[in-house]
Amino acid sequence: MKKIVAYFLFSLILLSCNSIEKKKNVKTVEEFYKIYAQRNDAKRLMNFYSDFRPKWVDAVSQSLIEGKNNIQDMYESSWNDKNFKKHQNYPESITIKEIVSNDSIVAVSGQYNPYYYNDKLVPEMKFTSWLYFDRDGKIKKQIEWMQYTMNDLKDIINFKQNAEIN
Repeated sequence: MKKIVAYFLFSLILLSCNSIEKKKNVKTVEEFYKIYAQRNDAKRLMNFYSDFRPKWVDAVSQSLIEGKNNIQDMYESSWNDKNFKKHQNYPESITIKEIVSNDSIVAVSGQYNPYYYNDKLVPEMKFTSWLYFDRDGKIKKQIEWMQYTMNDLKDIINFKQNAEIN
């Protein structure tokens, strides 16, 4: 009987540690996307990434960006684009719909809110992100699945084909 009680208590301790890690990662992701949604502080956003060559992947376009500096450059380039304008009804660039996690991976689904690019309305675009965390609670890998518009997909394909030719 003592062995059963000891085993039960040990199991509870393991589960509670797992639960604490899950909650910590979810809180980190919520803070990450609050900053991301404002599109104005890429340097602060980098605090969420591992110092050990984190990876950012766009699964659809098969783009890979490695290293904090390169990821920061990607965000800043996008966020400083003068052709981008937020939609008046959407002060935040994204809306999070759901967050699911285990002890080291957090999956996020949401949408990029409508915005204007070159004065043309770009409709909302759904996305799913998979964020992989290291032991320090930092993002070591981020995989983005975006529901691109058909025109964007055509542009991605054309870009990839032209890159292969050159």
